[in-house]
Amino acid sequence: MNEQLTQSDIRTIARKAADYITFYCDGISRGFEITHKGYIAFIDYEAKMCSDDMQESVTVPAVWDAEGKEHPDISEALQVILN
Repeated sequence: MNEQLTQSDIRTIARKAADYITFYCDGISRGFEITHKGYIAFIDYEAKMCSDDMQESVTVPAVWDAEGKEHPDISEALQVILN
């Protein structure tokens, strides 16, 4: 059984996701996974140009633990932090 994630763990996942977006997405929409302490967060990054301005958004459709149980509360927290 996985240990519960702390607020610090959730911030760590968000930081890893933000770093991935900064260093690997380069304004290109894509989905990716971040793992931390046995949890997997699926992150969906979307970027589009609107009137010479880059519009970016992040959604977190799901977070699962090692047993495959979904954690919508963690998904919501990550989405708030990342937007």
